[in-house]
Amino acid sequence: MSEEFPKIEGGGSLVLAWRVKDRTVLIVGGGNVAAGRIFNVLEADGRVTVVTPEDGLHPEVKYRIEQKQISWINRNFEEQDLNNVDMVMTAIDDHVRSKEIYHLCKERNIPVNVADVPPLCDFWFMSTHRDGPLQVAISTNGQGPKLANLIRKHVASNLPQGVGAAIQKTGSLRKKVREIDPNPDNAAYRMGWMSKVCEAWSFEELGQMDEQEMKKLLDGYQSNTVLDPKSLRQSLQNETSEPVKGRIALVGAGPGDPDLLTIGAKKALMEADLVLADRLIHPQILELTEGEVRIARKTKGRSDQAQDELQEWALEGLLQGKKVVRLKIGDPFLFGRGGEEILYFREHGFTPEVIPGISSALSAPMVANVPVTIRGYADQLLITTGRGEKGSMPDIPVYSPMRTTVF
Repeated sequence: MSEEFPKIEGGGSLVLAWRVKDRTVLIVGGGNVAAGRIFNVLEADGRVTVVTPEDGLHPEVKYRIEQKQISWINRNFEEQDLNNVDMVMTAIDDHVRSKEIYHLCKERNIPVNVADVPPLCDFWFMSTHRDGPLQVAISTNGQGPKLANLIRKHVASNLPQGVGAAIQKTGSLRKKVREIDPNPDNAAYRMGWMSKVCEAWSFEELGQMDEQEMKKLLDGYQSNTVLDPKSLRQSLQNETSEPVKGRIALVGAGPGDPDLLTIGAKKALMEADLVLADRLIHPQILELTEGEVRIARKTKGRSDQAQDELQEWALEGLLQGKKVVRLKIGDPFLFGRGGEEILYFREHGFTPEVIPGISSALSAPMVANVPVTIRGYADQLLITTGRGEKGSMPDIPVYSPMRTTVF
């Protein structure tokens, strides 16, 4: 029976988001720690009063005072400062005085935090990542503040790009849903429909949603239907004379090994409606996309015609409002005609996104255990094509004993 329920570990904190908007927070001290506390409270729309003599003010605290962002009492703490206060934080070096303030707060039932003294804290600060409405907080329960910072950086670096904007747009959509259906009895229905939206739309797509798309999405609320981004764009295109503009990305597929594909390239492939690739791309890479895949019909002596055909296919997809990926082996800008394609699509009204790939010019020597630069032997690197325009021989660079040349 005991295995059916989670085991109580103990020693943790009750992790809450404390709402201090329009509440008065007293901060005793004006140094570096106090500056951080002030910033956190202002970010939460709280009212800050700082009590500390002028000679102990940190430059940031001075700035907040000058900008009238906080109230300031220019003296040491006195008991009367606790009148009409909702929360207290101390950030002073005097541990005896800090302990006195703690006990005064306990007598008045005011929540208090004494900096760097966990036993004298009703709450403590966590290492926080902020992206718009998103806040991710890491706590080690006072046992490893530096570790909390390191963990927070790791978590933040692995969050989806644009997640803050996605949450903001989701909040706007929820507000509009409540406006068209304010009945409290329909809360479960509203939540269910919003859940469908979050499952059908990626973070990036939610963040890029505009008012027109949001309005079109809301048309399906009463019937409990949710259009996915592709269907919604197609529906809008059918309703208007102005076609929905597609997007194109030039994506580097790396040297061929699917494991060397970048995260950005993988994401672009998974979200693409149309992928245009050449015959050098590994089949496992192409399996990542759920959209249409077209392979260049490059044969000996007609690479220019094949290039024109790929660009025409891409433009056709863009005019249909599709997300197009031009998948190129290696890196798009290293002997990959990426520069030519940028100019081509700009001339036709589209600005491509470029997602770099690992170039074989650098990765192939690595796999062969050949460092292209090494102290005392090679202090420069030259990369040149092994085949010039129309099959001509390129100019052979002059030999330099301290240079690695990659063809």
